[in-house]
Amino acid sequence: MLGSPDVAVRRIPTTTALAAFGGLILVGSAVAWLAPGIDHALHPTSTAPGLVSFLGVGLTVLALTAILFAVGLRGLLPRTGIFVAAAFGYNAVLVAVKLGMGPIAIYAQNEYYRAHALPAGALGEDPGFRFLTTPLAYPLLAAIMALAYAGGFAVIYLIFHSRLRTRLGLPPRVETRFLQLFVVMFILAGVGGVTVIGLLGFLEYAFNVIFASTVGLLIAAALVIAIAVCSVAFHEASEQAALTRNVTLLSTFAWVGLAFIAAYHIIWVVFLLSLISLWPLKPWAYVSGAK
Repeated sequence: MLGSPDVAVRRIPTTTALAAFGGLILVGSAVAWLAPGIDHALHPTSTAPGLVSFLGVGLTVLALTAILFAVGLRGLLPRTGIFVAAAFGYNAVLVAVKLGMGPIAIYAQNEYYRAHALPAGALGEDPGFRFLTTPLAYPLLAAIMALAYAGGFAVIYLIFHSRLRTRLGLPPRVETRFLQLFVVMFILAGVGGVTVIGLLGFLEYAFNVIFASTVGLLIAAALVIAIAVCSVAFHEASEQAALTRNVTLLSTFAWVGLAFIAAYHIIWVVFLLSLISLWPLKPWAYVSGAK
């Protein structure tokens, strides 16, 4: 028998889901802090993090994500092969961008600044980072970036949610739990944006990662792929929701997607703070010149 369109076939185990995401954040953050230390101990003369840092953190978070999909979130999401592949693929791309390509681009630009530093006695501005050398910038920056990611995700969700309710002949309505998490992320991003170090840190990060680095092209391409794959996952979830007349199925996937975005950005903050503590970024300075 088909259930009511606004009632989930199975009650969502909120406590279990929160515990699962809590485990992802705790274990992922622990590895994000420890892996760079191991990398530095193995390569003490290196001026930038290497594969031990990036693969250690990225593969661990990816494995934890796979475990969540296979075990922790069972019963909450569609189980079709297309949905699982698309949803996991979308998260895999986000992990690659946040914990791989982004930090790599920062250190590639850092090496460029070191190579083009002005010699002693020169007159002018010495290239380097102005705000990303400050640890406080990263939590504020992460809040702004998380909202940007969540905003794109929310747009895709709202499109498919509206189409689904129209298809089922239901009045427009957005799932409350999704809105609550999105509002929290919006408030945190607002706090980061109104602070000078948060806003300028975001602009410096965006410029150095996207515009001043060749890795930026790969990041842009990866995000386009992420949007496409995410749309496939939403389409599959929407089809399953239509078959069961269970709109909550689509909303639950949206809630889970926002939770993953928030978790990845928390781990990213810990990872970047660990990296810059071991491999400091070159600070910007004004060189007055020799007398």
